Amino acid sequence: MVLVNKALNEVTVKLVYYGPGLCGKTTNLEKIYGNPKLENKGKMISMATETDRTLFFDFMPMELGTIGGQKVRVQLYTVPGQVFYDATRKLVLRGADGVVFVADSQPSMRESNLDSLENLKTNLRLNRIDPEKVALVFQLNKRDLPGVASVAEMTDYLQPGNAPVVEASAINGTGVTATLRAAIARILENLKNNTDISLSDEPELAAPDMSARSGVTSSSAGTPKLAVAGAAKAAAAAEEDPFGVAVDESSGNGNSREHLQALLGSARQVIASLESALDRARAHEREIAEKISQL
Repeated sequence: MVLVNKALNEVTVKLVYYGPGLCGKTTNLEKIYGNPKLENKGKMISMATETDRTLFFDFMPMELGTIGGQKVRVQLYTVPGQVFYDATRKLVLRGADGVVFVADSQPSMRESNLDSLENLKTNLRLNRIDPEKVALVFQLNKRDLPGVASVAEMTDYLQPGNAPVVEASAINGTGVTATLRAAIARILENLKNNTDISLSDEPELAAPDMSARSGVTSSSAGTPKLAVAGAAKAAAAAEEDPFGVAVDESSGNGNSREHLQALLGSARQVIASLESALDRARAHEREIAEKISQL
């Protein structure tokens, strides 16, 4: 959902990197963030679990110019791939304007790619986002590895339709920028065409149950990763808060006490859910460490 900040004369769009575990989503964001040519970027925020990391940062691509006289700010997110907490993926997808689906080119990852793609479409619908209209780009990653599936084979089973397909080797930086540019171009195309990507007939997404765990299945990529040390950093501004709720300043009651209290209650509920998820993740990490020590 495009956010308009009249005070800063900015529009903010949200782009989410999605895909199976260990497919290269985090590597994409780290390569983008580490690009010395990328200026006007916010702080990178990381929330680590025992299976994957959720990353976020935003930047303002100056070469895009303005849209309707307003500057464009792009928010980039990754979601956990190996799902212990599918609720996290639903939450991160909320309000997305575009998605980069990162597919692992190894033949053994075909089922994981398909499972993750189907999960993406399901979670988009739960967030009232039309999978057929949202700005979507497919990245075929790990093309540098030997014995990878051909582009024709992957497009045959992924069925990207009219969505752009970019070959990449994120670990080497190849195709990372091309993927990002293609995704932003699709988002801006939807903006200029006033494309409505919402699904009004879908029920509202219920409050996330962060305690629900599905575990690592046979289609998950490899073994779970242990938690990465480090705490999440606080954002410098409200628009950099990856789980924040925007206040619509054009509404007459947008700054009313009741409205703000409702937003505060919602924010606290999300924070409590995330803290609970982190506690469970740390407990699971300890269990794994103890089992490893007994081997």
